[in-house]
Amino acid sequence: MSFLNDVGIVCSLGHDKDSVFDSLINKADEEYLKPWSKALDSDKVFWCGQVAETSNMQSLLDGYEPAMQTRNNQLAMLAYQQIKPAIDMLTQDMPATRIAVVVGTSTSGIKEGEVARQVFCDHQQWPSDFDYALQEMVSPADFIATVSGAKGPVYSISTACSSSAKALASARALLQSDLADLVICGGVDTLSHLPNNGFNALESIAATLCNPLSAERDGINIGEGAALFVMSRQTSPIMLRGVGETSDAHHISAPHPEGIGAQSAMQQALNDAGLSGQDIDYINLHGTATPKNDAMETLAVSQVFGEQVPCSSTKRFTGHTLGAAGAIEAALLWLLLSPRNTHGALPKNKSDFGIAPDLARIAVSQGHSVQRLDNALSNSFAFGGNNISVILGKTA
Repeated sequence: MSFLNDVGIVCSLGHDKDSVFDSLINKADEEYLKPWSKALDSDKVFWCGQVAETSNMQSLLDGYEPAMQTRNNQLAMLAYQQIKPAIDMLTQDMPATRIAVVVGTSTSGIKEGEVARQVFCDHQQWPSDFDYALQEMVSPADFIATVSGAKGPVYSISTACSSSAKALASARALLQSDLADLVICGGVDTLSHLPNNGFNALESIAATLCNPLSAERDGINIGEGAALFVMSRQTSPIMLRGVGETSDAHHISAPHPEGIGAQSAMQQALNDAGLSGQDIDYINLHGTATPKNDAMETLAVSQVFGEQVPCSSTKRFTGHTLGAAGAIEAALLWLLLSPRNTHGALPKNKSDFGIAPDLARIAVSQGHSVQRLDNALSNSFAFGGNNISVILGKTA
């Protein structure tokens, strides 16, 4: 059994579990994506999910070496601080060698690398405090290991948009193979020019706010954030119940039009959990609001679940947080399954337009409540047809 004892989350919805849940459920009509003032293309407005600055964010990393002084690690620290009490309680008599760290990311310290590169272009030398190691993908995992004192397996996973969901799957494998007794796992990514310009070059950035599942959908809004879980064998109310992973390799950036790999990932997750489609009470869609993803995903969901399970995309709330998306959206499931959700409320599929009539028919959530909310599934579909579905469920 792989129990999710606690979670820390920070994103455009808030800086902790309570504020994120309140924004997602009780203040869903507010807009959480804002124009990004630091975008390089001044002729276009890039709406992004940005983590609001707090008075103490700049001092979070005081005392750590330069290679750890990144925006990514600031966000990771905000998430880690929320789960530290649970870690301390669960590891009182646990050797540090039995504590592992697995973090999904796609940006690591690239934001700081961009600043250093500009200095090099302007002055033909790198900043004196620049350390290339901050750009390594393992950087956030190494940072969390340093902060927590973990001395078991420590590594990052970087498979684009599926990275941090795969971090949860990998963490479970560490427990199952007895390579660790507790795993700090999740994901973190930061707004920076490289991914924003890259998606813009692919013509995948929305002209305005993204509109998942609508006929007017025209692309994504990028976001930033972090979510870190405490995963262990110690019983708690919420667990990682099932995982399904596939790689259909249809195209380097476009999904398989029939969602073959996506269907298989969802079905594998159900089989792994020992559940049927009727046991799932909510699906968090990958729901990027690109024409191809939403068409593929609704088709895949309809094939596996029909029209019975309420679904929505939360990308209009958080933006597409890239490698952190899987963990952040799994954290949203954790919040929905937690006792704070007293009325079984579901997130609405937020969009400025109605559901596109040519999409495969699925049950789209409009923010209603359900009588039963025991198991929920989240999809993450990445470049190269790298797909993963995770199921979180209540233990009792």
